[in-house]
Amino acid sequence: MYIDYLSNSRTNGTNTGREYLTAEELATITQREFDSSRLEKVRDLYLFACYTGLVYQDIKNLQQYNVITAKDGTRWLSIHRQMHDRPCQIPLLENACRIIDKYKDNGTENILPVPSIQKVNAYLKEIASQCGLDRNLSFQSARSTFAVTIGIANKVSPVIISKLFGFRDYATRSSRVSDKQISKEMLELSNKLAANK
Repeated sequence: MYIDYLSNSRTNGTNTGREYLTAEELATITQREFDSSRLEKVRDLYLFACYTGLVYQDIKNLQQYNVITAKDGTRWLSIHRQMHDRPCQIPLLENACRIIDKYKDNGTENILPVPSIQKVNAYLKEIASQCGLDRNLSFQSARSTFAVTIGIANKVSPVIISKLFGFRDYATRSSRVSDKQISKEMLELSNKLAANK
């Protein structure tokens, strides 16, 4: 059954329970300064998911060798997605690169410090409360935020989003999308996001 991310429903009108942040809510969380380093780290982890579309487990498994630099100087994640059991290359938006750079000396092999999912979701509720967001924020919403608020709202083609997500519905069409096409759209997206600051 097809999920309409913009109306948060399936074609039969049944609520899927999937939430995503609006651009304004995303900006509020991004710009908020926290007194607590644990909240700042979880906020950055959540934002990284919003800018990559990765699920918690994929981010938890990320190590330095997963970040590669292309010939044109752009950075990509080269990973094996646990959800779909297949390799995936994701061009990194500038916002995601800044988060990686911020934690490059975190004392572990992992790219980012990642607490347990239970702690992450508990801290996200604190973050939402401190930011004045009237919602039950969970890590799962980051993936939908990438699709809707980051991707669709900025005119990234559904085929590109599907390829980055590893959706099987688009397997035939998305396999024809080259890394060059993905890189071009993601660079345009990165420039749009930088211009909207």
